[in-house]
Amino acid sequence: MKAVFIRKHGGNEVLEFGEMSEPVPGRGEVLIRVRAAAVNPRDWMIRSGTYPFRFTLPPFPIILGGDFAGEVAAAGPDAGDFRIGERVYGMQRAFGGFGAFAQYVVARQSLLARIPPSLDFERAAAVPLAALTAWQALRDDVKLKSGDEVLVNGAAGGVGSFAVQLAVEDGARVTGVCSARNLEFVRALGANETVDYREKDFLQLDRRWNVICDAIGKETWSRCRSRLTPDGVYVTTVPKIPDLTAALLGKLSLARQRGARRCVLTVAQSRGDRLQAISRLIEKGRIRVPVEQVFDLDKAGEALARSRTLHTRGKLVLRIP
Repeated sequence: MKAVFIRKHGGNEVLEFGEMSEPVPGRGEVLIRVRAAAVNPRDWMIRSGTYPFRFTLPPFPIILGGDFAGEVAAAGPDAGDFRIGERVYGMQRAFGGFGAFAQYVVARQSLLARIPPSLDFERAAAVPLAALTAWQALRDDVKLKSGDEVLVNGAAGGVGSFAVQLAVEDGARVTGVCSARNLEFVRALGANETVDYREKDFLQLDRRWNVICDAIGKETWSRCRSRLTPDGVYVTTVPKIPDLTAALLGKLSLARQRGARRCVLTVAQSRGDRLQAISRLIEKGRIRVPVEQVFDLDKAGEALARSRTLHTRGKLVLRIP
């Protein structure tokens, strides 16, 4: 099968586009004929050797890519009720799950969901990691409530665009931080207010939020905590050492007591049932799936370079031949 993989860490020069062995599904696993795969910052971090969870990486060669959309090609024993040819999408497990930049990938059946009829493969591939991360951050970790004031930093990006929409769906009042070119885009997602970060530092505003969701990793707990309400939550989806420490201390100390500000780190867990719930929101028209650009698989290097700018509108996707 054709795939994009690396045999060592480095720049785009270490990317190889060539033949790899087709995986075989085991018990509880499904073989997917991949039609599209999302591009995420994790992919260029793994390529460059800067991925913070390097200890979870398999031996070289490593096929990049974590979330995908395609068709069921085969299934192992006890692999659920997915039918051959059925359109499915999913995300590999958070740590150690790779292989989506290829024509075939194997995934646990519990991680998969059926693709909403309204989505093509390219837009479907843009959903799993970004939407599941936003869902877990706001609904599971923060437990967002109707009427909460929420600020989303990086509101136009993959995770940020889903976070804005989920917060609106839950009845929150949303402030989206983005660049000037994306202000109208973020407002169209449902944000009540927008802030152009090049013109104004949201931390200098005379405001406090119940939740600050950093979906791009440009802020820290230490800077944001003063802009939270007394029981507010700073949740980040991009791990940084100071935030890891603050999140751990928050779980172990009195910071978890009611009425205290806290820091939460969200690393999305792959769950087919949650993805199916997101599918229902998409079908009802409550969530849009923004895709900025689709690249052919052999142009994966261009896609990774674009992702590394951290200035995308929605998601970047690879089309798998």
